[in-house]
Amino acid sequence: MKAILFFSVVISSFLSLSQDTTYPYERNQSFTYEEVHQAYRDLVTKYPKHCKLIQFGSSDQGENITLFLIHKDGKFQKEDLKDKAVLLINNAIHPGEPCGVDACVKLSEDLLADAESIPENVVIAIIPMYNVGGAMNRNCCSRANQNGPEMYGFRGNAKNLDLNRDFIKADSRNTRIFYKIYHFLNPHVFVDTHTSNGADYQHVMTLITSQKDKMHPSLKAYTLKALQPHLFAEMEKEGFPMVPYVHQLKKIPDDGIIDYLETPRYSTGYTNLFNTIGFVTETHMLKPFQQRVEATYTFLELLIRFMDKNSEDLISLKEKADDHTAKDQKQFPLHWKLDTTTYELITFHGYEAEYKKSPVTGLDRLFYNRDKPWSKKIKYYNKYIPLDSVSKPNYYIIPQAWQDVIVRLQLNDIRLYRLNKDKKVEVEVYYIDDYQTSGSPYEGHYLHRDIKVSKQIKEINYVKGDYVVPTESFDARFLIETLEPHSVDSYFAWNYFDAILQQKEWFSAYVFEDKAREMLEQDPELKQDFEEKKKSDKEFANSSFAQLYFIYKRSDNYERTHNRYPVTRFMGDFKADEIKEASFLIGG
Repeated sequence: MKAILFFSVVISSFLSLSQDTTYPYERNQSFTYEEVHQAYRDLVTKYPKHCKLIQFGSSDQGENITLFLIHKDGKFQKEDLKDKAVLLINNAIHPGEPCGVDACVKLSEDLLADAESIPENVVIAIIPMYNVGGAMNRNCCSRANQNGPEMYGFRGNAKNLDLNRDFIKADSRNTRIFYKIYHFLNPHVFVDTHTSNGADYQHVMTLITSQKDKMHPSLKAYTLKALQPHLFAEMEKEGFPMVPYVHQLKKIPDDGIIDYLETPRYSTGYTNLFNTIGFVTETHMLKPFQQRVEATYTFLELLIRFMDKNSEDLISLKEKADDHTAKDQKQFPLHWKLDTTTYELITFHGYEAEYKKSPVTGLDRLFYNRDKPWSKKIKYYNKYIPLDSVSKPNYYIIPQAWQDVIVRLQLNDIRLYRLNKDKKVEVEVYYIDDYQTSGSPYEGHYLHRDIKVSKQIKEINYVKGDYVVPTESFDARFLIETLEPHSVDSYFAWNYFDAILQQKEWFSAYVFEDKAREMLEQDPELKQDFEEKKKSDKEFANSSFAQLYFIYKRSDNYERTHNRYPVTRFMGDFKADEIKEASFLIGG
């Protein structure tokens, strides 16, 4: 009798679960990796004419990263996308922030359930769960300040990397798969879905838009005058008034917020290099999970409708921006500074910031009093000034020894050529004069910063097989930001050329003393510089090694490749028979 009763209870529970038509987010839950992919497989089975699920390759976890496509015409080859506005949505780069995972399943279901609602002029591309390893490392509690869902993934991926810092260095297989997806689509608009930390306020969602001063001017104008105002206005009508991402100038939002300067290591900083308009949706951590999902859903739906109505503008503007970057843009900024002398006033819905004694520390603690909501104008600092710029060379030349860099360029669909024979070329050469290095590892690297360089014109002997990179291409800005060594997120900054920073040949002081004396006797200018440095630098004057090294660096014994950056700039041209198109390197 007990067995029959138990069996009846199990059957009853199973039936109730199978008949549950709610989405997980409505129960404060979020899809697992397998569940979300089953949901998309079910959609493909149910609506095969308008959608497709493509496996793009293995993540660091070993499981696949997939792309779900919705296209009213039901065509999914690269050439089929060219006359459509393409939207790429990336979910779960931080799997503890799964609003987009759940929102995109419902959005896809709602669009496909009514064929008439599928946009005519937009291809919707969704990465269901990008950080696979982090998504599978599920837990309840690693997001200490977040209100739901009950279980979620971990920020680090299978290699414990934050994938939203990996878009240039590409240490993860995930990023390399993203490259394949991104360059397959060449999207007009990109959205990365997140949940924010930080101050408390009334807004369910804040938004990072591609930093306006770093955007191509035509895309900037359109985004600021048409696209962004539409999204902000419509989100407010739908009950989700937005403000820019709350990156505070000081301790609380009342004192003003700063536009986020996303460098190329970040998703939208990377996509901006290729003239894709980028957004990061940031729902607020303390709002209920269902509310956060619904805000993300609403934003994506509004964006899709806008893109459908304005597809011709988006396609035309990107084509013009790409063409201008390839052919007409000569100067490219590298570093930026916030202009604190100018700002906009925006309406912000916040809570009163107050202080009280902490029962834990006994010291004053900040809290936001939800019983005291307020709405007022605050300052929004959103102008950045370029501090410097570099001119675009006709070509970069990269010796074939640096294959880690070559592979990363090829993964980014960069057109490369190789020399057919040995050739002496007059090029612009950088020397690394100074730099600072982080004292602890950052995302697996000891990142360089404050890089100072000098430039010389030299004749370099290149050998057959060395790489030649033309810059007359829409991806010129990507090349500038990665191959100019003093750029913030250059391959040099990320340690891919550190071997040049170590001197290989030295001298024995007791032997070199005689040559040093001869050099001073034969070179009055060297002797004058030497004596002046001894007078002005007490530490130098008291160090025999420092004095000998000063002379050694000016001798013909000193290695000329020390601190010489191996990627050079060529302002001339190559004959057709001097170079050939490069094949893809094994290991890419």
